Amino acid sequence: MAVVNSAVHELFRTPVWVVDLDPKVAAPLNRQIMAMLDEMTGERVAKRAGQTWQTRQDLHTTKPLKPLVDHLRSTVRGALTFLDVEYEDFNITGCWANINPPGAKHSSHTHPNNYLSGVYYVKADKGADEINFYDPRAQASAIMPKARKFNYFNGNVVTVETKPGRIVVFPAWLVHGVPQNRSTAERVSIAFNVMLTGFGDAMSKPMWEQSAVSEP
Repeated sequence: MAVVNSAVHELFRTPVWVVDLDPKVAAPLNRQIMAMLDEMTGERVAKRAGQTWQTRQDLHTTKPLKPLVDHLRSTVRGALTFLDVEYEDFNITGCWANINPPGAKHSSHTHPNNYLSGVYYVKADKGADEINFYDPRAQASAIMPKARKFNYFNGNVVTVETKPGRIVVFPAWLVHGVPQNRSTAERVSIAFNVMLTGFGDAMSKPMWEQSAVSEP
């Protein structure tokens, strides 16, 4: 075969942004966040195996989280600059804590009616330090031959490592989930949603109420 030219085009790329705060900044911030959550939730005694605690959704309006919100907004501005989209401003439409005791997980899901979503990690010990992103193309898994070695072109799940002080931002439509907490400590993260101003602020608010959610 006489080849004159050959190229592979990576079509419809999906960006996921990962930003690590300086440990000297993250450590005191995480202590402040944990103190707030401990006061807010009291003694967290799991009623059932696999139970996940979620706080109210307006943590971005609280004083203890203001320093974190500044970092989140800066990260989002960087993501929007990377995407090169036009916008006047953006709002954080919801912000809440997820507290996963040992054995708990967070099933795959998306965040409807928002443009970007993200997570900041407060506590993520070994065994509770991953977030999975799933291929959103339904047709891509119709035929999946056994791979000699998984890569971005033959797999349908990408795992991103998490750790305290790390911010992960991604399109709100991207399916994601957190595997079972295999550590002996709580996994604590702050999740948030972002919508561009003018796209319908009322639609972007979370559609669920504060609760302790039990995963199957």
